[in-house]
Amino acid sequence: MTPGSTCAACVALFRRDLLLAWRRRGDIAMPVLYAVIVTTLFPFALGPDAALLSRIAGGVVLVTVLLAMLLSLDSLFRSDVEDGSLEQWMLAPQSLPLLLGAKLLAHWITSAVPLIVIAPVLASMLRFPTAAMPVLVAALLLATPLLSLLGGVLVALTAGSRRSGMLLALMLLPLCVPVVIFAAGAVAAAQDGLPFAAPIAWLGAALALALVLGPLACAAALRIAMDA
Repeated sequence: MTPGSTCAACVALFRRDLLLAWRRRGDIAMPVLYAVIVTTLFPFALGPDAALLSRIAGGVVLVTVLLAMLLSLDSLFRSDVEDGSLEQWMLAPQSLPLLLGAKLLAHWITSAVPLIVIAPVLASMLRFPTAAMPVLVAALLLATPLLSLLGGVLVALTAGSRRSGMLLALMLLPLCVPVVIFAAGAVAAAQDGLPFAAPIAWLGAALALALVLGPLACAAALRIAMDA
């Protein structure tokens, strides 16, 4: 790996973000704790009806995990704006979209992977069918990086704003709805023993498109936000 190349810069940025996340392990634990608390409250609110809990378990886990990810999206570029790193990335000779892609990958690993790991446990608490568990995990593996990429573009648009939390939530909500619909549709079909390949394929296609266009849109949004 040539020092100073785009590949070396992306690896260095990726390792830096993982190291910073490890030093702030409490921030990683907060979305997990939120998901556990919200999922645990559903049986108390709806009662011990196993059939009801099993029917809603997939949707509850999907929505809870996606909402828990929103807790970390608002601070995606905050520290980089405050310490001036963002301006250095924009002036660097390396490709800005690739640098942002490495940062979004690190964000997904630190914010979504712990939630995906505990998702089967949360679903089991709600009597989710074991046979449909792989479909739930597959839907989360496709939906969470898609949400990270979409959220990264919107966070970049509000990077210069001090009160961007409410604005981010309002902008991200319409984009989350199709993701939740397809993911929940796949899980519900698996629970009923119906074919679930179509919604999974749509999620995969959307993720492939977002992987290509997401970093480019995020770079353009950052340039617009910093020039404003």
